[in-house]
Amino acid sequence: MNIKSLLLGSAAALVAVSGARAADAVVVAEPEPVEYVRVCDTYGSGFFYIPGTETCLSISGYVWYQLGTNNFDPFSPDPQTPPYIGGRAGEGWYKSTRARVNIESRSETEWGTLRGMIRLQADWGGLTRGPGNALIGAPFADGPVAVDQGWLALGGFQAGYTESAWAASFRGGATNFGSHSWGGMYYGYAQRHQMSYTFFGGNGWFGTLSLEDDALQGDGYVPDVVAKVGVNQGWGSVWARFGWEDDITDTVDAGVLDENESGWGAALAAQINVPNSPGSSLRLFAFYADSDTRFSSGSALGVAPEWSILASYNQQFSETLGVSIAGQYFADLYEAGTSDKMVDADGDNVNAWGMELSAVWTPVTNFEVRPELHYDKVDGYDASYSGFLRFTRYF
Repeated sequence: MNIKSLLLGSAAALVAVSGARAADAVVVAEPEPVEYVRVCDTYGSGFFYIPGTETCLSISGYVWYQLGTNNFDPFSPDPQTPPYIGGRAGEGWYKSTRARVNIESRSETEWGTLRGMIRLQADWGGLTRGPGNALIGAPFADGPVAVDQGWLALGGFQAGYTESAWAASFRGGATNFGSHSWGGMYYGYAQRHQMSYTFFGGNGWFGTLSLEDDALQGDGYVPDVVAKVGVNQGWGSVWARFGWEDDITDTVDAGVLDENESGWGAALAAQINVPNSPGSSLRLFAFYADSDTRFSSGSALGVAPEWSILASYNQQFSETLGVSIAGQYFADLYEAGTSDKMVDADGDNVNAWGMELSAVWTPVTNFEVRPELHYDKVDGYDASYSGFLRFTRYF
């Protein structure tokens, strides 16, 4: 075999091998185009489209750290007004931390906006004192996460577990809650299972009708009813609300539950915005209740007054600093779960009053420093003082 024959044979072998490999070659498919998350600006900032859908999603919330204190002594021989801000009783500071996450979805339908909301929340801290002056609580334990609220809405219809329409109606704006502080003083805050419908008219007018969970918890078929009407405009807001409670749990007469005693309450309120001072406003409330119904202002003792007046003013000194002051008076407190009035040792009706001072400072966007001080006094009871300093990061 000469050199020429050897080279020709090697070339033929290489061609054969190359052909075999070419026959077995794997064709790599072109990658599918990646669908990146798109911003959804239909409902304002913070929403994005769930990939592959036309549903917009928002994730928001906050984390706060709070230092609080009060002068309440559960072992004092004298009756004491419970403090507005709870926590560790007696001398010293108590510390607490809260984390909250809101998950909300929205999409448009032929019947209006379809919404869903889940609110997750966890709290740490808040010791109290028990028998023998022993501290009760686990300040260093993990905070249990709970579903604090969950609801759905379609157009003006809303159903789920959230604030009672007595305290905050669906899309009620300035007509919701109480004073300018975080707690709002006493205005009947509560969360309830409910079904409601809100009608929105022109020029800021709206009306809400809500059927809510009652005190019987499945031991009856009649729900509590809340009706609210109001208007939100540039100058401010005016609103009225009415609540009827199927059962006020009268346990005094004969010492048994009286499921036949109902109760009702009504409130009229207004907010007046201060001209040429954005964020500054005056809020006024008047409450009336025919018994110790939950549709009332409530009070430091946890029972309803026959009537109450609340006034709150907030002065917005700048975009980053606002200060508010509020006062509230409670006349003729009811006995718990009845339509009977409380009386003191002299046979007089029991009244109460309270004040608060609050400030909000936001040195940078989404960071808030909030101090609040509260004073409460019930006739025949020692006064209570309470307050906190809170740092909150919103997202």
